Amino acid sequence: MLYNKIILAFSFFFLAGCGFEAIYIEKTKSYLESEIKLIEIKPIKNRVGQQIRNNLIQHIVRKDPATKFKYSLSITVTEMKEELAIKKSEIATRANLTFQTEFSIINKTTKRKIASGTNRVITSYNILTSSFAGLMAEKDARKRAAREISRDILTKISVSFKRNLNPREKTK
Repeated sequence: MLYNKIILAFSFFFLAGCGFEAIYIEKTKSYLESEIKLIEIKPIKNRVGQQIRNNLIQHIVRKDPATKFKYSLSITVTEMKEELAIKKSEIATRANLTFQTEFSIINKTTKRKIASGTNRVITSYNILTSSFAGLMAEKDARKRAAREISRDILTKISVSFKRNLNPREKTK
């Protein structure tokens, strides 16, 4: 028991000594929030793209709508549907929706790319005998995928801003 407490204490010292710093701690949160609020999210094609954009806008709450945007975020979404779990009667009972997204964020004044990346999300749903219920299950799977993609993009942007734009890092 005492041995576990000693290891735990030393692991905290090790993490603090190696430069580990959480993204969401108070002293860096204000910087990240202020920079992320300056991102213009360009419109995205199709319904899933709209949901991704809406989720990102909800997470990036601007207090002053007259603020000029410093960054531009572009996202493209591709979707693929694959039917699985086929019965002997050759009727599919389960399907996967695969979403591949590519994003890039650019500084509008310098035209320099700040961050870019790809995401891949797979969501599943049951194909039901009722066509309405099947459509609702598919719609829900798309909504879940949009939430997951927007969270992932926001996390990648936060990490990139922390790495590339933090003025404290440039002075070291």
